[in-house]
Amino acid sequence: MMRCFILMFCIIGFCHTKVHAQYSSEADLINALRKYPKTDSIKLKLYDEVFRYYGSRQQYDPMELYLDSVRILSTKLNLKNKLYDAQYRAALFYHSKTRYSEALAHYQESYAIADASNNTYGMARVLLNTGAIYMDSKDYVKALEKNQQAIPLYEKLGMKREVGSCYMNIAEVFTDLNQIDKAFPYLNLALGLFIQNGPNSRGVGVVSEAMGVAFMKAKDQDLINLGVLPSQRYNHALEHFKKALPIALLEDDPALAASINANIGEVYGLLSDHTKAKQYFETVMNLDQKHDYHVSSSKNKIRYAQYFFSQKNYTAGLQMAHAAVRIADRYKIPGNLQNAYELISKMHEQSGNYDSALLYFQQYVVIKDSLFNAEKEREITRKQLVLDFEVKEKEYRYNRQLLDNELKQQVLLAATQRGQLELAKKQKDLQQLLFLQQRTKLQNEASLQVAAFQQQKDKSDYEQAIAKEQIDNQQLELRFNKYLNLFFLISVIVLLIGGTIIFYSQRKAKKLNLIISEQKNSLQELLVVKDQLLGTISHDMRTPINSLMAFTYLLDNQTLSQEKLRIYTGQLKNTLGYTQELLDNLLKWASTQMKGFSPQPIQLQLNEVIQQALSGFSDSILQKQLQIQQNIDIDVNVLADKEMLLCVIRNLISNAVKFSYQNGTIRIQAAKDSSGSYLVIQDEGIGIAADKLKYINDPVAKVVNSSLGTSQEKGNGLGVLLCKSFVHLMKGSIHFNSSPGHGTSARIDFERC
Repeated sequence: MMRCFILMFCIIGFCHTKVHAQYSSEADLINALRKYPKTDSIKLKLYDEVFRYYGSRQQYDPMELYLDSVRILSTKLNLKNKLYDAQYRAALFYHSKTRYSEALAHYQESYAIADASNNTYGMARVLLNTGAIYMDSKDYVKALEKNQQAIPLYEKLGMKREVGSCYMNIAEVFTDLNQIDKAFPYLNLALGLFIQNGPNSRGVGVVSEAMGVAFMKAKDQDLINLGVLPSQRYNHALEHFKKALPIALLEDDPALAASINANIGEVYGLLSDHTKAKQYFETVMNLDQKHDYHVSSSKNKIRYAQYFFSQKNYTAGLQMAHAAVRIADRYKIPGNLQNAYELISKMHEQSGNYDSALLYFQQYVVIKDSLFNAEKEREITRKQLVLDFEVKEKEYRYNRQLLDNELKQQVLLAATQRGQLELAKKQKDLQQLLFLQQRTKLQNEASLQVAAFQQQKDKSDYEQAIAKEQIDNQQLELRFNKYLNLFFLISVIVLLIGGTIIFYSQRKAKKLNLIISEQKNSLQELLVVKDQLLGTISHDMRTPINSLMAFTYLLDNQTLSQEKLRIYTGQLKNTLGYTQELLDNLLKWASTQMKGFSPQPIQLQLNEVIQQALSGFSDSILQKQLQIQQNIDIDVNVLADKEMLLCVIRNLISNAVKFSYQNGTIRIQAAKDSSGSYLVIQDEGIGIAADKLKYINDPVAKVVNSSLGTSQEKGNGLGVLLCKSFVHLMKGSIHFNSSPGHGTSARIDFERC
């Protein structure tokens, strides 16, 4: 899973190139060394080149011999940096071939030299690489210790990527120990540092793979704490693995790509998709042949053997496990050797070979006891506490700073609230004063109302006396007024009748004016549509006619080969097909604008009409490899003109096919609802821009400027106009919805039958 130290192999490759560029053979190097008489820095450089020449070819005995010469001359010339470089490079030569004991010895010498000369960077990278060796050897105590020592050195140098590598190594320790709750914080810290180098940097790929492994190993409670349902464990793991795989391929890192493919194969095995699982594991075996990272290749073979074990294919499993044992034993990889012996023991046990199972289990126990015991477990816990303390100390300082800022804000808020309270108190006193003034005012108004009531009562008694006297006089006038009122009533009735006649006349005139205005607008809109149609016809009809004339000219001259004739015939067929569709839509739309054209609605089974429309698009659907998903209720019947409805559905399906991408999906749904029946045709194509969508959904029929399809298919813009006209004639409604980049859906609502 972790490969942070593989970057050192690039240094080895650089060393190879440099040696080969100067000298063509071993003899040239040795001769140049012997002919140079002085013992100076040039002599030291020659010793170093011979040393690197043998190291790059895994000829370790002569390499050590010339390394001693480099050591002696560097000490004599007091060139500590040269001595450090030679020791560190020797460690890399051994490390790259998993000869860990020799690599550790040279790493220790190079660390001592760097420490003596205050070479911070030199010490840090030695600690990181030795930590990686201890990780592969399952010595988690020393792995944690080395990475813990490297972190402050890299932080001092400001090397964030290398700090992220240390965090990754620590996270892998906790992952291997199944302490996933402690691994995730370090993975997030590493990701935050790696992503600064770009979202597709190698570090991001390594962290993504590690997170996928953590999701697979996490306990259910750990996943719940992360906000992930346990049932989604493998989906999250696959998401991280498939994010990491393109990065590994981009970095041309076959070891990392093999590890990621093995993880994906393991997930598909757990999901019982054995075809994909085997495909990914076979890819792993091919990738392992392209690198020399034996820890990864032996581990991948163990995982393939585990897959065979889960399928009870013990013959293939034992064969793969023994291949892993050979690699782990040859290159001294005890952790992988332990896992391989344990797996072989289990497979022999399941096969009934109990003697062999016991033998390999004993070997497994011996290696396990040598790698891990109670004392190491306590030491790991101590290192873990130290690391947690350092992280929490940083969090504490950060939180303390936030707390100080919050306290300052709270003091300022308290002062503001105190001022607000004083203002509120003053407002309350003012409101109390206003209440007292209002109460006094109401009391005065009540006294005035009592006096006014008494005065009104006296006045009423006086008026009643006068009114009684006036009644007698009025009775005398009643007879005269009776006749006078009758005259006035007749006059009013006559005036009302005359006014009513005038009102209805004016109202009728207004209605006529409104109808005339609507007809004027309709005629103007038709003129606009006519101009658009003439523009479309003048442009789109000229092209196929010109193409046909040019083709007949070429035929007349007999200058075409059979291949060109076939190509031009296909192009002309597509052009004439487009022209036929244009004329068909144009004639049908023109018919709707002529007097006497009316639909002949009958009751139709919507499913049959849809299938008839779909049958004409089989070639286009096959060419783009589209999937047609139909969700159609069989009992959906609609009242419509069959030819009109067939034309509308064909145009909508044509647009869906035209604007769909390769391997896309077109969904057709037909059902009933409370208001009637409806049909929805939806694609996952390029979609429609918002302004154009608003233009299309405008109730006024207009020609739409057509766009090219995903395969450069042309259109004429009449299809949408024709659909809207026909649906309106059938007393239905049509509406389009779209999101650019996510497709378009068209819905037709029919009246209830």
